[in-house]
Amino acid sequence: MNHLLSKYRKPLSTWGFYFFSTFVSINVYSSPTLNILNWDDYLSEETIAGWESLMGAKVQVITYDDEDARDLLLTDTTQNLIDLAIVDSPSATKLAKLGYVVNLKDAAHRSDIEPNWLQRCGDNGVPYLWGTLGIAYREDKIDQPINAWADLFSGREDLEGHIGMLGDYYSMTAPALIHLNLSPNTDKEDDLKAMFELLRKQTNSVLTYVYAPSYLLNSANKDELYAAVVYSGDQFLMNDTIGKEVWRYVLPDEPSIVWLDCWVIPFNSEKQSLALSFIEYIGQANIAAKNSEEVGVATVNRKARSFQSKEMTEDELIYPREEGFDKLVSVEMLSDANIRQRIRIQEAIKVIHESK
Repeated sequence: MNHLLSKYRKPLSTWGFYFFSTFVSINVYSSPTLNILNWDDYLSEETIAGWESLMGAKVQVITYDDEDARDLLLTDTTQNLIDLAIVDSPSATKLAKLGYVVNLKDAAHRSDIEPNWLQRCGDNGVPYLWGTLGIAYREDKIDQPINAWADLFSGREDLEGHIGMLGDYYSMTAPALIHLNLSPNTDKEDDLKAMFELLRKQTNSVLTYVYAPSYLLNSANKDELYAAVVYSGDQFLMNDTIGKEVWRYVLPDEPSIVWLDCWVIPFNSEKQSLALSFIEYIGQANIAAKNSEEVGVATVNRKARSFQSKEMTEDELIYPREEGFDKLVSVEMLSDANIRQRIRIQEAIKVIHESK
């Protein structure tokens, strides 16, 4: 699987908002440029090259690892820097509700997508890839395998100071709630208090709340990260980053989260037709299949799976069997009050961790 996209990639963190504001005027391409906001290594180089050749246009991928920064950019109506973006399904729903993204219900190839995925992205989003929330751990650092959320919250000696948690308000809190046998989407005050206490106790074992692939790329302490909450497929990027096949992804024995990412087109993009052509290009079954396999994440396209290798389709960490799928919980759009409470918890946990 190929995870090298350096030809097209520019991290969001390296641009700065001043640089963003001048991007259009300094663009060196003479042909039209489609600016795509995306996670790192989440779009194959071959897919990009194929569309560029077909359309006579260029792609600039702007990567992010912080959903708050992403949403800030997509809701900034004073700029039109992003033409196409990948967001999680609850964010797609919320952005549509607030009027920040265009209607895509007539996009080609939607009929090839599983109806449940279409429903979750809504009329203003087109489903892209889906996966699970799980744990990646270094097999060369840990003698006892990790197979449960409990391993991250039980105070295991071999993980003391070596755990990576996700820092956003949902992905930080969901594993803790599941470990407590509570719904990851709960809004009950007592549930959130119990979750906060668990996360507070865990801070002694946590190395970082930075997204694990980014931490491995940027931190001088990257060799101290032994286990991390990640999205399925991240393990490939993590292994590429350190140059060794030592990171293993596991889906915990307890329930976990199934996530879905959607394409959205900002309403203030001046290249909406170009953006739609990219969505429709990658929506072709053969293109969707190859892109999915190169990224190492499951496709939403029903026809595409017939084009994929047996190794891909029979990998239960990519396409969980029915009994495994029954344990997966969908991410729901939380109430504003619930989000505010989780953000307060998220910020408090980080302050507690930094004070140690």
